[in-house]
Amino acid sequence: MKNTNIDLILHPVRLRIIQHLSREPATVQQLKEWMADIPQATLYRHLTILKKDSLIYVVEEKKIRGAIERTFALEKEKPLLSAEELKKMSGEEHLKMFMKFLSNVTGQTKSYLLSNPDLEKDPFGYNQLELHLTASEVEELQKGMNDLLSKFTSSKPSAENQKVTLIQMLVPDPNETKGRDHT
Repeated sequence: MKNTNIDLILHPVRLRIIQHLSREPATVQQLKEWMADIPQATLYRHLTILKKDSLIYVVEEKKIRGAIERTFALEKEKPLLSAEELKKMSGEEHLKMFMKFLSNVTGQTKSYLLSNPDLEKDPFGYNQLELHLTASEVEELQKGMNDLLSKFTSSKPSAENQKVTLIQMLVPDPNETKGRDHT
């Protein structure tokens, strides 16, 4: 497993680009609308890195007022990390990837909390809920969450909507998974 792929993907700006392109192809201008806080030069630099490493590609080029407008897409035929690559990763490699993910989430949360937020009105919150589920119930939960969220992931920035970030994860209890057959 190449850790460089993990580092490429989990950089905060590149991760946001990948998240947006996972919904649909986009031009730099469309990405700028989604990520208004990122300077255009920075956005171009990270798009170049992702393109150079074949994680994204140009699906369309149009000439507009003398400039070339490129539409970028995520490389669908080559997943960022395949199921096989994820299986081959050690616990330490997964932990490294998870810690980078948490660092990104912490940075985003810190920016919000230090911006003098209105915690009574803003849709901010976090919790932990313990569930006791069978394997088929976990599968049903994951499918249900994906079905529920799919209707919201295509929304675009507008004056009528507010950007919120949903972070979800499932963490099995290690004491209950030891010795189980995971084949």
